[in-house]
Amino acid sequence: MDLPEVVIYRGREKKLRSFYPWVQKGEVKSMPEGLEGCLVRVVDHQREFIGIGTATNRSRFPVRVWSLKDEPLDQAFFQERIRAALDHRNLHLRDTNARRILFAEADRLPGLIVDDYDGHFVVQVRQKGAEMLREQWLPALIAEGKPKSVYEKSDMLGREEEGLEPTVGALYGSPPSEVPIQESGLDLLVPTHEGLKTGYYLDQRQTRRRLGELVKPGDKVIDTFCYSGAFSLYATRAGADCLGIDIHPVAIQTAEENARRNRLKPTFIQANAFEWLEHEAKIHAPFDWVILDPPAIAKKRGEKNSLKWAIWKLAYFTLPHLKPGGTVIVCTCSYQLSIQETLETVRLAAADQGISLSLDAITLQDVDHPAPIAFPEALYLKCLWLRRLS
Repeated sequence: MDLPEVVIYRGREKKLRSFYPWVQKGEVKSMPEGLEGCLVRVVDHQREFIGIGTATNRSRFPVRVWSLKDEPLDQAFFQERIRAALDHRNLHLRDTNARRILFAEADRLPGLIVDDYDGHFVVQVRQKGAEMLREQWLPALIAEGKPKSVYEKSDMLGREEEGLEPTVGALYGSPPSEVPIQESGLDLLVPTHEGLKTGYYLDQRQTRRRLGELVKPGDKVIDTFCYSGAFSLYATRAGADCLGIDIHPVAIQTAEENARRNRLKPTFIQANAFEWLEHEAKIHAPFDWVILDPPAIAKKRGEKNSLKWAIWKLAYFTLPHLKPGGTVIVCTCSYQLSIQETLETVRLAAADQGISLSLDAITLQDVDHPAPIAFPEALYLKCLWLRRLS
């Protein structure tokens, strides 16, 4: 293919040939000006072929590598990649009709996310290259996935860096604004149009199921940042007395509807979880379980301290109200904060309160959010299960 060339500095090509998909600005020796998501040949300092990518001059990651073969990124290419992603999900996922079927770079399709809610697909296009290849991947997705409908919800802030406007609307069929799904025997309503992200947090499935297995009848559970109430419903079904907290009206409305659909009676309140833990928690204490699952605060390395501060504050105001023997589940959904850094942040909060904790378990994103070891950024979700000793 006759494509523009991007030349990588000597020594920087090894990670790309080992399936790392991003090229940072400081790794580019030369690239043409005016690239706006177009296809490029990525070559090393000796002009030896590395791969086929898409490039944009304005991004922190000016090149994303799509293939290490010299091949066209046509509909057949996307059908092969989508088929492989579907085979992985079909092999490993059970007891649900909702799943992430494409996880961007982790499925070797940079910037393209697709969630499947009982056959209704919700798409997010996060970078310019994926946008420019839309005419190839959309028919491939329809051919391989055979969806009932496809709805695009590309309204995330990260598109601005790529020079992309928010894009929302139907791509195929007649997408409903809400989709009922099933997970582990629970009936859940997903607000695909008005909800956060694509409508539901599929990545927390393993953590929810483990909570449902460990909670005992009569336990008191606080579910902060509860969104559509899934953690609360697992806990309530197990016999717990559960209170869910979220600041978003749509979240509380959906959580209450999900409780009605399952004939369960957790309590949901609309409140700022940080303020509630600081000022109101003592009225309801003590707790057997507290779930701290804040939204992604640190998308970039420079925002990591803000995330640390948020985790410290949540833990600091939670721990005094946790029973000895009780468990706090601390979740971070940012690659920027490692497991060890999260543990250290909670340790500092516990020390400031004179409280001792023990790490009982760590749960991660479920298998429909794969984490290739050559791309560590894909392993973003970490949930630490910390038991109060004293």
